[in-house]
Amino acid sequence: MGKAKVQKNSSDNAMKENISYKSRKRKATSPLQGSQPKMTWAFNQQQQTQNLLGEMGVENLSQSSNDSCSLTDRYSFKTPSFLWNLQDDSSSFHLPPVPAAPRILLPSQVDNITQNGEDSLSLVTAYSTPHIKSSDGFLKNQVCDRVSHETQYSYDYFSLLSDEIVLTIFRWVPRFVLAKCSRVCKRWSRLVLDESLWRRLDLSNRTLMPGVLGHVLSRGVSILRLAKAEVLGPVFTGVTSIINCTRLSRIQYLDLSMAGITTNVLEEFFCICKDLRKLSLENCEVNDKICGYIGENKNLEALNLAMCQGITAAGLVPITTNCRKLESLNLGWTNLHKHSIVYLCLCLPQSLLRFNLSGCRENITDDEVKQLVKTCPNLRELDLSDSTAITSETIYLIASHLHHLEHLAVSRCYYIVPTSMPVLGQINSLLAIEMFGMLRETALQQLRETMRGVDINKFPFSCVARPTTGIRRTSIWGMRVRDNLV
Repeated sequence: MGKAKVQKNSSDNAMKENISYKSRKRKATSPLQGSQPKMTWAFNQQQQTQNLLGEMGVENLSQSSNDSCSLTDRYSFKTPSFLWNLQDDSSSFHLPPVPAAPRILLPSQVDNITQNGEDSLSLVTAYSTPHIKSSDGFLKNQVCDRVSHETQYSYDYFSLLSDEIVLTIFRWVPRFVLAKCSRVCKRWSRLVLDESLWRRLDLSNRTLMPGVLGHVLSRGVSILRLAKAEVLGPVFTGVTSIINCTRLSRIQYLDLSMAGITTNVLEEFFCICKDLRKLSLENCEVNDKICGYIGENKNLEALNLAMCQGITAAGLVPITTNCRKLESLNLGWTNLHKHSIVYLCLCLPQSLLRFNLSGCRENITDDEVKQLVKTCPNLRELDLSDSTAITSETIYLIASHLHHLEHLAVSRCYYIVPTSMPVLGQINSLLAIEMFGMLRETALQQLRETMRGVDINKFPFSCVARPTTGIRRTSIWGMRVRDNLV
C-alpha cells in the first residue's frame, strides 16, 4: 500500500514538472519576449518528398504525365505557409507545377490560327475551355453555352459577303464614315478606296491643305464640288505626284465657284483635266495658260467664267477653237475688251444654246449683236444686260434671226425704246423677258397685257452655265453631290 502511494506521488510530480516545462517553453517562445526560431527543412530522398506532399493533399506530377486534377482542385490550390521557410535548394526539392490560366480566344482569333475548314464552334470550345474531367459536366456545359452565345453575337458576318455586296452596303454610308471604316481591317481599307464610292464628292466651304486635292483626285472622283473652298498648293505631293505625270484624272464635273485658289494651283490642277464636261470658275482669277488647258477639253458642254479676271482674246482662242460642243457659256462681267467681244461674236461655235455677255457697257454695240445672231442662230437664252450702247435695232435683229429664243434679258439697256419690245411677240417659243430698271410699274402692266403668255421680270439673276441655282445646295448641274445623313 505504501509502495503504491509512493509511485503515484512520483508520477504526479513528473506530470507537474512536464507542465511547468511546457509553460516555460511556451513563455519563452512567446512573440512578446523573443523571436520565433527558424525551422529548417531538408529533403534528401525522393520518398520523403512524396510522403510530405501526400500529407499536404498535393499530387506530385511528372512532366510527361497527362493526368490533371479536377477544376475545383486546380483553382483552389494554395501554397502552404510553412513552405516559405524552406531553404532555396533546387537540387534537393522542386515545388509542384502551378497550373496556368486557361487561354480564352475570340471566334475571330480562332479563325486566324486555324488552317483547315473545321467547325468554328468546336474550335472555339477546344481553345477556350480548360481540360475538364467528365465529373465536372455541369461546369463544362456552362462554359460551352457561354462560348456559343459569344459566337452567335460576335461572329464576323462580313467575311461571308463578297466584295460586290460589301461595296453596295458602303454606298449608303456617308463619306466621313467611310474614312473611319478604312481603319477597321485591311479588307475594308482596300474596299473603301474603290472608285465607285467616290464618284461624287462635296467639299464646299472647306480648307484643303497641300496634297489633299491630289488624294481626292486619286480616288477617281468624277463629280466634285469645291464652291467657296480654299485650296492650298501644291495639289500633288508624295504618292499622288504620279497623277501629275500620267494625267490620270477622271473628273468631269467641277465647281470652283467663289473658291480661294491661286493661278499656280489652277495651272497644276487643269493640266491633268482632259475630260471635263461642265466647269465653273466664277469669280476666280485665270490667265491665258489656264484657258489653254480648258481648251483641251474637247467635250466641254458648259463653261461658267462669270466675274473672272484675266480673260483675254488670246485665252479665248483655244476655247472657241477646240470646244466645238459648247452649249452654255457665261462671260458676264468679265471686263472684256472690245476686240475680244468682236472675236467672240465671229468665232463662237454654232452649237451654243445659252450665252451670257452681260456687263459689257459700251464695248458691245448693235454691230456685234448682228454678227452674234448670225453665228449662233440656235440660241435659246441670251443675256445682254447692262449693255448701255445697244439700241432698239438689237430687238429687231433678235426677232428676225433667233426663232428658237426662249429667254431674253436686256435689263438696264437704256437706249432700247420700250415700245419696240412687242416686236418680240412674233417669236413663238419666247417664254420670258427681263428688263429691270427700264419701265415703271404702270408701263410694265401695259406690256404684260400686250404680250400675254410671256413672263416679264420674273428672273432677276442669270442661270446660264451656273452649277447651283435657287435653293438647290446639294447638287451641281442637276446632279447630287451631298449625302443624306440618316
